[in-house]
Amino acid sequence: MSDMKAFEIHTFQSGKWKIDSVFDDRDLALFEAQRMDESGRYTGIRVIEEIYVESTQETKTRTIFRGSKVEQANAEQLQKAKQTRANAARAKKKPQGDVAQRKAAAKRRKVKKKSNPVRLIVITLIIAIAAGGAMFGLQFAQGM
Repeated sequence: MSDMKAFEIHTFQSGKWKIDSVFDDRDLALFEAQRMDESGRYTGIRVIEEIYVESTQETKTRTIFRGSKVEQANAEQLQKAKQTRANAARAKKKPQGDVAQRKAAAKRRKVKKKSNPVRLIVITLIIAIAAGGAMFGLQFAQGM
């Protein structure tokens, strides 16, 4: 059993990498990638070598070519990812405050969630009085 190799050309457009074509021959894949990179049509080009090892059923990948414009796009994405990780780490390290303060805040939220039965009774009473007044008014208007 031998290892199988494939060479994928990926193009970078609209902020995403997409597989453009797949080759069995390394030289042909590199030639095509260089031609595509020189055309200026794509923001970035890269060639990925994939080696499938049948005995272990694993795939190993590595980048064997990067277009010139790709480095800037990768650097921007790397910087954005670093910033996101730094923000997440900073948020975790912030002191959450005193335990008593958190319990008091939770209690205030819990108190606000309780419904007040007096309010419900008053609203029901107002609706009943309005309905009774409407019925009396209709009876009185009919009698005239």
